[in-house]
Amino acid sequence: MNVLFRLFRQRRFVVMAKVCALVGAIVGIKLIIHSLGLEIISINPLFSALVASSVFLFGFLLNGVLTDYKESERLPAELASAIELVTREVSAVPLHTPEASVAADLASITDLGRAILAWIRGDLSTQQVMLAYDRAHEHVTRASLWLSHSSLKGRLLIEMGGILRVINRIDVIRETDFVKMVYWLAYTSTALLCTGLVLAREEQIVEATFFLMVISFLLIFLLHLIADLDNPFGFSDPNSVEDVSLDVLIQAQSRIEAIAGRHYERFGAP
Repeated sequence: MNVLFRLFRQRRFVVMAKVCALVGAIVGIKLIIHSLGLEIISINPLFSALVASSVFLFGFLLNGVLTDYKESERLPAELASAIELVTREVSAVPLHTPEASVAADLASITDLGRAILAWIRGDLSTQQVMLAYDRAHEHVTRASLWLSHSSLKGRLLIEMGGILRVINRIDVIRETDFVKMVYWLAYTSTALLCTGLVLAREEQIVEATFFLMVISFLLIFLLHLIADLDNPFGFSDPNSVEDVSLDVLIQAQSRIEAIAGRHYERFGAP
């Protein structure tokens, strides 16, 4: 967890430096344009309409990505609860059927938890995590055969189905951008607005440069923030800093491994 915190802190500095560098380039172009006398646009009421339309687009985008982000914050907890519950129920199978052997089944569930964590962090592909899920599902189904007369059998398969739904949902969120056409329109309006400020005719160059710097910084930073929030699981993206917390999933994985370890001590390793 401390490693992730330090990583995100470093990424924030890098992202801020990139945004400031881009803003500095825009300000530099403004100063060059002013020194060459190429400022050909005068500020008029239509400029205010351009600003208002940009604000509307940003508000629409931000509202949309925040909705998905709030949903994404719940997904690690749902995964953690489902995997830990399956682990606890499988480890309890020998209490219902003393002759049952579920050590290999517990090992497959533990491997699935590790695979999901690695997948979310970007260290495994979706295909690899699905292979781990298939193995775990096969083992859980095998473990449930010892519970032919228990309602626990149905709950095990229901929880495995819930894990698959969350995996698919995370995959969709990571691979799908929020309304691409609106993104393009927002980028275009930002470019046009900054271009208009660069070419705007102003007598007070200091004031013009200051407002250009502030407005361009806010617009560019907000565009990056919206794109970052659009993928709350972008741990492998060096430009992503606003990702959901995996603390609950990491802690659950530690408890799962502890449960499996106690089972191995009592009944033997697979």
